[in-house]
Order: sequence, then C-alpha cells, then structure tokens
Amino acid sequence: MADDIDMATELADQHLAHSLRAARAPVPAGVPGECEKCGEDMPRLVNGWCGYCRDGRSPR
Repeated sequence: MADDIDMATELADQHLAHSLRAARAPVPAGVPGECEKCGEDMPRLVNGWCGYCRDGRSPR
C-alpha cells in the first residue's frame, strides 16, 4: 500500500519525465515578415504568427 510520500515521489517523477520530453521538442526555425494576426513586422514568424500572438500577448 502506497503512502503519501510514495504518491508524491511518483508524481514528481512523472512531472520530471514530462518536462524532459518537452525540453527536447524541436524549436521551429521561423522566418521574418508581417504577422498574419496582428500585422506587425517581426524578425521571427512561425506558421505566420509572431511570438506575441502565439503566446496570447499583445505586441509592445
């Protein structure tokens, strides 16, 4: 029977494994141009959107 410490350790191990998988994901190259969503000229667009729009923030 697992106690609270065992369950917390298992959860922490799962979180660490998930974080490591996410850190290994490739980063898209991106290209300079005008964002399709906000219309700002940005040095890096991925799938036509700037980083601000992809993250849900407004450009500076």
